[in-house]
Amino acid sequence: MSRHRTAMIAVGVLTAGGSALLLWRGEGLAAPLLLVVLAVVVLLELDARRGATQARAEIRQLRATVARLTTRLDEPPATLATVRELDGAVERVAQDVARVRVDDEEAGRRHERLERRMRALATDSVNQVQALLQLQQMFAPTAPLPRVDGWAMEPTTLLTLVDLVARHRPARVVECGSGTSTVWLAHAVRRIGRGSVVALEHDDGYAERTRRLLDDHQLGDRASVVHAPLAPVETPRGAMPWYSVDPATLGTIDLLVVDGPPGATGELARYPALPVLSTHLAPGARILLDDAHRPDETAAVDAWRQSWPVTVERELAGRALLLRFDQGAGGR
Repeated sequence: MSRHRTAMIAVGVLTAGGSALLLWRGEGLAAPLLLVVLAVVVLLELDARRGATQARAEIRQLRATVARLTTRLDEPPATLATVRELDGAVERVAQDVARVRVDDEEAGRRHERLERRMRALATDSVNQVQALLQLQQMFAPTAPLPRVDGWAMEPTTLLTLVDLVARHRPARVVECGSGTSTVWLAHAVRRIGRGSVVALEHDDGYAERTRRLLDDHQLGDRASVVHAPLAPVETPRGAMPWYSVDPATLGTIDLLVVDGPPGATGELARYPALPVLSTHLAPGARILLDDAHRPDETAAVDAWRQSWPVTVERELAGRALLLRFDQGAGGR
């Protein structure tokens, strides 16, 4: 028998007994004593089956109440008050049963969510490993490959970037943020024999580390990293921090990768990408937004679509979103 069922039986027995006592008060001790016996039996059953600390405390309180009331059941003038007091104890047990039920239901929901998350993680891990193997089969790196954990872009997204470069053959790729993805993008443009990558990086140390990665892979001729500390720029939403770079120096952008600034730098940290760069996007340019599952990035996409001719091309496996700029340079 489940503890829910046992508890509900307890409430039913005590309630029925209380009602019987109201009818039989003054008719002798048989009914009151029967109520006491039933109550004790139910309490023992509850004590054995309900392990929650709060439930045990409630049971101890109810047992004490029953013991106290037992000494008063042979006093007819006090019987009605006694029953009311017992009814109050029954109500407290009923409330406790309801709390236990709610707690168990919430625990069940948490368990189901955890199971779904674990299944999703298992599937995602397989997808990420498969994507990484495909990437390694496409290229012959001349140095150890950069890590793809931590803050790095997921392998499934990196594979999409490489595929976008192969299919659309962009002349200019601009990346907001630098790191692992910069190396793979540089490999991709070298593979098609045209194009270049410019990565904007607000952190000087991180910019230098990415430059060393490019040099180690002999990709300095295909990609460059511009150290551009964050500074206020004007946007339709007021001044916001963004890379301090002259957009005119970037040329016409065929593929824009928005993987920075980090969300910790401020609210809607990646929103300024379009206010600043929309006039430099080529007709049909693709925009890949990483971490698109986060609330700030979702809000940024909504704001972009309200002010610029941007459409969602597809959601990518993992955390990224691919968009298309549907109008020629200049925007609306």
